[in-house]
Amino acid sequence: MPSDLSLLASQVRLTCQRISRRVRFEGTHEVAPHQFSVMARLADGGDSTPTQLAEIERVSTPSITRTLNCLQESGIVTRTPHPTDGRQVTVSLTEEGRAIVQRTRAQRDSWMAERLATLDADQLDIVQQAIEILAEVASR
Repeated sequence: MPSDLSLLASQVRLTCQRISRRVRFEGTHEVAPHQFSVMARLADGGDSTPTQLAEIERVSTPSITRTLNCLQESGIVTRTPHPTDGRQVTVSLTEEGRAIVQRTRAQRDSWMAERLATLDADQLDIVQQAIEILAEVASR
């Protein structure tokens, strides 16, 4: 890999990490960022088992259990017996949990929109092109 490509790779990686980190902490005043991540998975993917969530989040089962315990105590998720495996439970968002996900996403989108609003039309076109290219890179 040519050194200029290595530099570009590093710059893209660092910029994406910075944006991700900034957005991750926007709108997470009601729950911690790691809790919101689990909530978003449930909102997007539907009910899940703790084991499945641990795998998706790339954390240990005891770690996801602690997160789910906090969320359940706050009334954000519920646990119900698994329909086919009596040894497991299924986790789902409550209505309050869904509302928090919607509010947080709206706050994060608003935060990003405020920053994008400072760009001119040409810059916004470049951002759109970059999104398409980065989405392609991410799918490989």
